[in-house]
Amino acid sequence: LLYTIKFEFCKPETKMDNSEMKLDTDLSRLQKISTFILINVALFVSYALYTLPVAFLPIYNLNRGISTTTTGLIVACVPLCYIIVCPIAGKLLDKFNTKRMLLLTTGILAVVTYASSALGLIASNILFIALLVLLRLIQGASGGMIDVISFAMTAKIYPNNIALTTSIVETSLNLAVAVTPFLGGILYEAGGFYLSFVVTASAVLLLLIVSTFGISDVDCKRDEAGGNLTEVLKEAMVWFPAWHSAACMILFNFYIPILAPYVESAFNAGPAFAGFALLINTAGICITAPILGHAMDKLNPYLFFASSAFLLPVCYWFLGPAPFLANIISASKLQLVVVLGVIGVLVPLGCYPGLLIMFDVYQVKFHKMPQSVKNYITAIYCASFPLGGCIGSALSGVVTEKNDFSLGTTYVSFAFLAETILVVWWCGAVYRAKQRIIKDQEGCTETTPILFHSMT
Repeated sequence: LLYTIKFEFCKPETKMDNSEMKLDTDLSRLQKISTFILINVALFVSYALYTLPVAFLPIYNLNRGISTTTTGLIVACVPLCYIIVCPIAGKLLDKFNTKRMLLLTTGILAVVTYASSALGLIASNILFIALLVLLRLIQGASGGMIDVISFAMTAKIYPNNIALTTSIVETSLNLAVAVTPFLGGILYEAGGFYLSFVVTASAVLLLLIVSTFGISDVDCKRDEAGGNLTEVLKEAMVWFPAWHSAACMILFNFYIPILAPYVESAFNAGPAFAGFALLINTAGICITAPILGHAMDKLNPYLFFASSAFLLPVCYWFLGPAPFLANIISASKLQLVVVLGVIGVLVPLGCYPGLLIMFDVYQVKFHKMPQSVKNYITAIYCASFPLGGCIGSALSGVVTEKNDFSLGTTYVSFAFLAETILVVWWCGAVYRAKQRIIKDQEGCTETTPILFHSMT
């Protein structure tokens, strides 16, 4: 955030020729920065509440006699709600005040978290599971709303730095995923089930109070240009980048459920080393994402997009490593940590330029960018992350049930190569169209929006 404020948001404001993408001049620079920071905090908190119980809920449920399968379904409620709610949130942005929606959903999160702390007093496991699932569903719905609202507000405030702001927002999410399971474990050991939720609920309540005064209203309602969700969904060229983001998240989440058993059998290492390896994996995203996002805004975002489609499956070959690399590289703790760190760097290459590219493709193909379409595109983009996470986690159990870690990761990497061909074709078609318009239109550069007339 400090990097962003210093090098991006404190520079002189620049006027854009395209009136559809002008800055929200009603907000001062200080209001924009405070809103952006609190948006990141809100997203961190919403994802923190999702991952907080991961460290202690399986142990707590086992002590109550609840199976691990049931625990897995309870945890999975949240991302499933994200997938369903995100498109709905995009539609609601057309009609309602963004600040009030954000404060309302944050308040709901606080209430739900406080209510969760009291579930430990319920003796009946059936009633405990039913209420916990209900609260997690409400939490997932609120988190999905916060997700879409935050991305939409950020894109409206900083339309010239979409890739950079997207990378910073995603870094906040990944920090929550990396840090809060550890914090949840500490709170559980210190005060049990009750304290784990009460402390975090109090943090959400504090955020709600600060956000009431610190977040400015950003108008994301439908404008006169119109636009509808069906129009966006019909254009595969527009939402294809969202699918690639989901594919990258599939590879990012595939090894998470099976990493601990693998390191135990291969290296006789415990969960602590598995957690350390995943921390390095997430650190790769958090450290490099803002720098990559800045580069994507300044350079050609399609180049980053295409490179991820090739580099990610290749990097997966070294994760196991693949059987055909067994004579070249052997499995070790150092090899595993290094490869996971590299994967953490490569995932943002495919995910973070997605929103910028989707805006770009739609705007130039239809010669307009209605605010409602921005909301729908943002909703589709936000839904791609939990979708990839759910598919990746579920796929890992299916693939590795009869295959070891090395074969499982190898099979997935080769399956991903089919998606690589599609991405390369898509980017090639975009590049050819770009070259044609550069010749015909003065002032058009490599990062200028592209026309697709010759491709339709």
